[in-house]
Amino acid sequence: MSHRRLNSLSRRAFLGASLFAGTSLVLKACGGTTATSGGNGGGRIVATCFAGSWEQFYRNVLIPAFTKVHGGEVSLVTMVSLEQVAQLNASPNNPPFDIVLLDEGPFNAAPQEKLFVKPDVNLIQNYADVLPELQHPDGWAPTTGVQVMGIAYNPKTVATPPNSWDDLWDSKYRNRVSMQGMQTTQGTSLMVQIAKMHGGDETNIEPAFSALQDLKPNLTGIAANAGALATLFQQEEIDLAPHDLNNVVALRSRGVNIDWVMPQEGGIALRPAQQIVRNTTVDPELAATFIDTALSADVQSAMASEPYYFLPSNRNVVLSGVLAEKLGNNSEEVLDKLVLLDWNAINKQRTAWIERFDREVQV
Repeated sequence: MSHRRLNSLSRRAFLGASLFAGTSLVLKACGGTTATSGGNGGGRIVATCFAGSWEQFYRNVLIPAFTKVHGGEVSLVTMVSLEQVAQLNASPNNPPFDIVLLDEGPFNAAPQEKLFVKPDVNLIQNYADVLPELQHPDGWAPTTGVQVMGIAYNPKTVATPPNSWDDLWDSKYRNRVSMQGMQTTQGTSLMVQIAKMHGGDETNIEPAFSALQDLKPNLTGIAANAGALATLFQQEEIDLAPHDLNNVVALRSRGVNIDWVMPQEGGIALRPAQQIVRNTTVDPELAATFIDTALSADVQSAMASEPYYFLPSNRNVVLSGVLAEKLGNNSEEVLDKLVLLDWNAINKQRTAWIERFDREVQV
């Protein structure tokens, strides 16, 4: 693979990441984007979420559902998990947010007792309807919704859909494969899955680094984030890449030549959760109610539908449409098909792994 080619795409991916981060900072500086119900009282919540489908879901479904019943207002800030944790660490006594949405890896690696407060589950009426696998064993708030990572591909250039993670190594895809870097949850998750397929696990991903050397002829670049990966598919510069189902469906709805399959080894479950920030001035009951609203059957049903397509945490939601076609009829059955990673084990070595990835693969 040409170093010039890889470096060119890495710079493009970095630019995408910079624009993404810049958007987050602008939103924060402006106090976020505010949705107000017009009702009286209810207080004000500053909440974070991720850009893209999560932001649309918050803005179009969750915040209106919450403010309709409880009044007040919610200011929304889009920001990646690591940046959220960094800002909370920088100002733990005067936090910039009240409720955050975090991937499980960055959350587990954060000083949890210093930065967050466990919710009173008695105030979360829908907690009992959350699938056991998505409830936190230590009493933190449960998974809000699951993103499922499988293989995205261009059906115009890939005649036979892939069915295994191993297909990324097929020589016919030389210079036509991409993946996200290990600083993202998706990139680290993929590396652990590769390790598992070659005799490793969450404590040993040496087999993944070895396998990645064989993958290099197929790699045309490392994407900084999901947005950068989407750009590569939109410009038809790649044929295959590990990607989240919800993002693939969103791209397809905009006319991009892209489809998605769950590999036979299983898709990878990404389980972000909302958490209440410590030292916030928001009423704990109001914060718990915001989480409760996100877990309600109506909101979860909307979350599982067009255009969001997140796997719901609420066991009472019946899957339909794209989710049923690609995954199955209910979340409980789907979870049995997914790989659930041990992020406590991963986080012990993740920083060193990221540094090694950047040295050996990113450059």
